[in-house]
Amino acid sequence: MTPTAKEWYDLAVTDLGVAKHLYETYYPKPLEIICYHCQQSAEKSIKAMIMHYGAQGGMPKIHDLSFLLNQIKNMVDVEDKFYDYADTLAPYGVSVRYPNELFLEDRHAREAVQYAGEILQWAERIISTAE
Repeated sequence: MTPTAKEWYDLAVTDLGVAKHLYETYYPKPLEIICYHCQQSAEKSIKAMIMHYGAQGGMPKIHDLSFLLNQIKNMVDVEDKFYDYADTLAPYGVSVRYPNELFLEDRHAREAVQYAGEILQWAERIISTAE
């Protein structure tokens, strides 16, 4: 794992850890913050893979998860479910910053934690097996 990819990966681990901690221990659950950290974890996981494979022209300063997945689809098999996860998580990176933009329930946060976790595990497998 390149040092830059590791930095991105470590940040993704931290974001997911914060989301899980808040989900499991905080009351009332700050759903918006949990979902935001899940989106951030997914974004940083994907960026870790981009950096691992070498980002021509540098890291894209874009937060669109599907766009980021497209940056690596020629280098790694991107299952359709990851695009679905990206579509689910994407609004949590921006819309949650504005009050009343999203209606969130516990199931949304639970799903966000699951999806971000799967993307993080996938990124770890890709990065560690590609060495």
